[in-house]
Amino acid sequence: MIPVTALRAVIALTGMLILPGWAALSLSNLWRRWDPLQRWVLAVGLSIAFYPVFFYGTRFVVPFLTLGPYKMGALLLLFAAVIGWRMRRDWRRQFELDRFEWIAVVVFGLTIFTRFWIIRHQPYPAWSDSLHHALLTRLTAVQGQLPRTMEPYFPIPLGEYHLGLYSLTATVQWLAQVPAHTALLWTAQALNGLCGLGVYLVLDRRVGRVGAIVGAVTVGLLSHQPALYVNWGRFTQLSAQTILLIAWLVTSEALEAWRCRWPEEPANVLWQSVLAAGLTGAVFLLHFRVAAFYLPLLAISTAWVLWKAYREGRLGPIVRGVVAVGLASLLIVAPAISEAMSGYVSSVVNAAPSSETSEISETVSRYYDFPWSTVPYLVASIWLLGLSGLSAAMGLMRRNKLVIACLVWIFILYLMGKAHTLRVPLISFTNLGAVMIMLYLPIGVVVGSAAEEACRMCLPRWRRTSSAVVALALIGGFVTSHARAADIEPYRFFVTEEDVAAMQWIRQNTPEDALFAVNTYFWLPRAPHGTDAGYWIPYFTGRPTTAGVMLLNLGSEEYHSYLVEASRAVEKVEGDKESVETLRRLGVAYLYLGKKDSFSGAGLSVTDVVDTARTTLVYQEAGVSILDINVE
Repeated sequence: MIPVTALRAVIALTGMLILPGWAALSLSNLWRRWDPLQRWVLAVGLSIAFYPVFFYGTRFVVPFLTLGPYKMGALLLLFAAVIGWRMRRDWRRQFELDRFEWIAVVVFGLTIFTRFWIIRHQPYPAWSDSLHHALLTRLTAVQGQLPRTMEPYFPIPLGEYHLGLYSLTATVQWLAQVPAHTALLWTAQALNGLCGLGVYLVLDRRVGRVGAIVGAVTVGLLSHQPALYVNWGRFTQLSAQTILLIAWLVTSEALEAWRCRWPEEPANVLWQSVLAAGLTGAVFLLHFRVAAFYLPLLAISTAWVLWKAYREGRLGPIVRGVVAVGLASLLIVAPAISEAMSGYVSSVVNAAPSSETSEISETVSRYYDFPWSTVPYLVASIWLLGLSGLSAAMGLMRRNKLVIACLVWIFILYLMGKAHTLRVPLISFTNLGAVMIMLYLPIGVVVGSAAEEACRMCLPRWRRTSSAVVALALIGGFVTSHARAADIEPYRFFVTEEDVAAMQWIRQNTPEDALFAVNTYFWLPRAPHGTDAGYWIPYFTGRPTTAGVMLLNLGSEEYHSYLVEASRAVEKVEGDKESVETLRRLGVAYLYLGKKDSFSGAGLSVTDVVDTARTTLVYQEAGVSILDINVE
C-alpha cells in the first residue's frame, strides 16, 4: 500500500508539473502546433518555469504578498478550470499518441522510477549543498516568499544567489504537507527523472522520433549523469538543466515565427515570444551559471536564424523578434539580475588578495583543475564516450546541423571552464567540473541524432531498421536502469535516524544559541563543511555550528573568517588540548560526533577527546556522542 504522505506528494508534484504549462498552452492555442507527446513535454517545461518566474515576480511587484498552501492550491485549481474549459472539445486529442510516443512515455516512466527507487532507503538529502537547500526551502515555506537572507540560521544575504528551485520545493512542502528536506529530495528526484524531456523534444522536433527515443534513453538510463546528482545535492543546477533544451527550442521557434509569420499571425507570434521569454528567464532564475551555459547555444541558433533572414531579405522582422524576446526575458529576470550582477562584480573587484601563496595554489588546484582521469566519472562512462565520439563523427559526415551546433556548444563550454587560465577574475565564474557534469545534454542530442541518421541511411528498410534501433535502445536502457537505481555513494549521506534522535535531545537540553563544533572537512582552504549529521544541526535544532553552510562566501568577511578559524580549530582537537580551549574562546559549547565516521578518514573520536581535553560526555546513544566543553 502506498503511504498517504507519498500519495499526497505524487498528487502535488503531478499537478504542479502539468497544470501551469497546460493552462498556458490552452490559452494560447499553441498546442495545435505540436505533436501530442511534444505538448505534454512542453507543458511540463512551462510548468517548471512558472514557479520561479511567479515567485520572483510577486516578491518584486507586491513584496507584501505572502503565499501558502491555500493560495497555491487555489491557483492550481484555477489552472485546472481554465484547461477544462478551453480543452473541453479537444481533450481526447491530447492522448492520441503513436506507438513510438508511448514507448517514449515508458522510457520517461522508467527513468523516474529509477530516481525514486534509489532514495527508498535514503530519506535525507546528501552532501554539503543539501543543507542550505533544505533551509531555504523551509524559509520560503515559512515566510511565504523567496527569502532575502538566511536569517535566523546564518547572517548571509542572498542577493547573489539563485532561489528559483525553492519556489518548487516550498510549494511541494505546502501541498504535500511534508518536511522541507523531504520536499527537497522528492522535487529534486522528480526533476532528475525528467532530465530526458528536453533531449526528446529537441530531437523529435528537429531530427526524428527514433532519435528522440534513443536520446531520452541515453540521458535517462544509459548515462550515470545526472542520476549521480542525488549524491551531491546539485539540485539548483539540475533544475535549470531540466528545462534548458526546452527553453532553447521554444525560443528558437519563436524567432523562426518572427521570420516566417510576422505580421501575418501577430497573436501566435507574440504568444510564442512570451513563452520563450518565460522559459529563458526561468533558466536564469533557477541557476545563474547554467544560464551562462545556455547563452552560447542560444547565440548559435539566433545567429543561424539571422543569417537565413538576411538571405531572404526579412532581417527587419527577425531583429524585432530578437529584441522583443530579449527584452521580455530581461524583464522577467529583472527581480534578480541587478542585485546578483552588482554583487558578483563587487565581490570580484573588492576581493582581498590572500597573503598565503599556498592557499591560492590549493584553491586553484581543487576548484579549477580537473585531470582527464575525472572524465569517466564526471561526464560519462568510457563506452558511452566512445559511442558519443562515433555519433559525432556520423553527424559530421551527414552534415547534421544539430550535431554541429552541439559540438560548437561543447567547445565553447570547454573554453568557459578554462577561462580561469586567462587570470581575469570577472570571467572565471565557473570551473570545468560544472561544465563536465552537464555534458549529458549534448551527448544525448548527438547520440540520438546519430541513431536517426543511421535509420535514414537504411531508407529502403526504414521501418524495420527504426524498430530494431528502438528495441536495442530499450534493451540497453532496461539493463542499465538497474545501475541507475543503484548509483548511490553512501558516504555522502550524513544523517541517520540515530542522529535525528540526538537532535531531539539537543532541542530539549541545550540553550537555543548553543554553538556546536562538528567534524569538518575543508573542500577549499576557506570552504569548510561537515562530514557527519552534525552538519545538519541548524536544520534539525536551530543551533549554529562551526561548519556554517556552503554559502559562507556570500556573508561578511568577518563572519566567514570566524567560522574558518573555528573549523580549523575543530580539525586540530584530536590530541590537542589547546584547540579545545580555542573552541571555548570562540564560543563553542558542545562537540557533536555523528553516527557515521568521517568520509575524509580523520575525525573526532570520543576516546581521544575525553582523554586529551576537559570535556564531559553528556549524550551517547547508538553511536552518537555529544560532549560539553568545560574548559575554564
